[in-house]
Amino acid sequence: MQLNIIEDILNDLKKIREDIINFEVDESLKHYKSLSNLKAYLRLRAKDITQLQDKLTSHGLSSFGRSQSSIVNAINQDIILLSKLLDSNFDDLSLDSNFVKFHEAKTIMYKNGKVFGGKDDDEHTHLQQIFKTRVMITLPSEAKNSPQLIGELIKNGASILRINTAHDTPDDWNMMAKYIQNENSRQNKDTKIYVDLAGPKNRTGKIKRVFSQFKIGSWRNPTVVEITTNLDNNIFTTKNNNGISTLVVNDELFKRAKISKSIKIYDFEREKYIKYKLTKENDKIYAIANKKVTIFEKTIVKIKDTKSNLYNLELNPLDIKLHRGDELLISHHDVLGDINFEYEGKSYASIINCTNKEIFEHVKINDDIFIDDGKIGCTISHTNSYGIGCKVFLAKENGTSLKEEKGINFPNSDLIIPAITPTDEKNLETIVDFADIIGISFAQSANDIKKLKDMLSIKEKFNIAIVPKIETKLAITNLPSILEELLGWEQFAIMIARGDLAIEVGFDNLPYIQEEIFGICEAAHIPVIYATQILEGKMKNNLPSRSEVTDAAFAQRADCVMLNKGDFVIQTVSTLKQILRSMHTIFQKNKQLLSCCEIFK
Repeated sequence: MQLNIIEDILNDLKKIREDIINFEVDESLKHYKSLSNLKAYLRLRAKDITQLQDKLTSHGLSSFGRSQSSIVNAINQDIILLSKLLDSNFDDLSLDSNFVKFHEAKTIMYKNGKVFGGKDDDEHTHLQQIFKTRVMITLPSEAKNSPQLIGELIKNGASILRINTAHDTPDDWNMMAKYIQNENSRQNKDTKIYVDLAGPKNRTGKIKRVFSQFKIGSWRNPTVVEITTNLDNNIFTTKNNNGISTLVVNDELFKRAKISKSIKIYDFEREKYIKYKLTKENDKIYAIANKKVTIFEKTIVKIKDTKSNLYNLELNPLDIKLHRGDELLISHHDVLGDINFEYEGKSYASIINCTNKEIFEHVKINDDIFIDDGKIGCTISHTNSYGIGCKVFLAKENGTSLKEEKGINFPNSDLIIPAITPTDEKNLETIVDFADIIGISFAQSANDIKKLKDMLSIKEKFNIAIVPKIETKLAITNLPSILEELLGWEQFAIMIARGDLAIEVGFDNLPYIQEEIFGICEAAHIPVIYATQILEGKMKNNLPSRSEVTDAAFAQRADCVMLNKGDFVIQTVSTLKQILRSMHTIFQKNKQLLSCCEIFK
């Protein structure tokens, strides 16, 4: 009876093998073995072999759950073992040269992972370091003036530094790249320069600027208000973060303040002037505000008969609050975001424009739209000549602020838009001389990869690696053809951009989707970058949550982890590297390493 079961398993394996290797690949291609393995893996994944897997596991055989990188070889080994057990004839499958063997796949993956930096060692070290996860850090705008920051990042273990062309200027990017190259020479490092092409930016546009009224004064805890007239030195009338508010007045009133003992500020709420004592310190003049007053745009201050309006008013984006049930108009006109907008007799709670005008041709009524990483959700209810009207269904109980330059996602819409824009083509002229890796934002098809390959080929920049960022539903659907196109290039990787991707596929589907991406990329021997909000609490507040630490631990599956900007970047790099070091002692990607366990001794 047992032999009959083994014969059935063997026959099933032979049939599966025959089905999944029934294709041809051009062996002249540089990465043809990786392409062959990818095609075989995709054919296998088109089948349901879960029951067969249980049978294989029960007989101590490979069930292929961790064999993505050499899938045909794994099946071959099971066939050979079962054939020997049954003393039956079998072809010498181990000599099949069209498909990678286990150790050959590991070597290929190690070499492909060199796209993220690292120096060659002996073969034994290769296999030990093959799954070492690198760390990428997004450079903030201030890095253009801070070679010290870049030096510290490289010193503390950043393998890749990312420049985002959605921000700053070509001169800024060149300066950052120069600092990286200088620090690499000084520290004898191989830090790679990753440059993101911005792509078709679906973002909220600019919002109307207004003066934000603020309160000064307290009877129990008097506050300090600086009185100044420095109109040409970027000093603004505002409530400062350091607790000292600033009022900018005209020269005449400031001269009177120098010789006066008090100043008066008009209180619109009580309709009278409030008197404050003046004090001088280090050529500066301060009012000791021991009574509350609200500072408005038209607030007047005076000393005796001399009056002054406020100058250099700090204008900030209008706070636009959206509530569930509100109507929002998303416009294709270059209009500033505002509240209480009317068009063609219809009233809207607010209006905002979308930076990418192409999307309006692709959306339709009842499509959902998410703004700012899903903080605001709305459904298209109608269209007009000014844009698309949406009804908000997702917002906080007390309203969610609609902010400028935030991402807009259209998960139900088929946005078949080229990933590389004319602006990207222009920016490529600047970055191509220093970039080691170029990322394609919102890559959705093999054509997006082919276009960048053609552009780099014309410039004979075959050494620059290409990284499509996977962040849309269409990109997931087209991922096999995207990977196949990448395998026609010298160096490559994939980025799982989890922020936009989570909104596109749904947060509840993200774990499953990213697991499938890891599997198919391992089958293609293509390195993976794991991105978006890794250790975000640590980066911003120097205190990660438990869920963030667990998330970072899972990131060891990737070949590279990307950190965003933050005040505690150096500390976050250190924490992440320690987590990854610990995880690498017990895991190589999805394979658990059963080394000696010290915990339970």
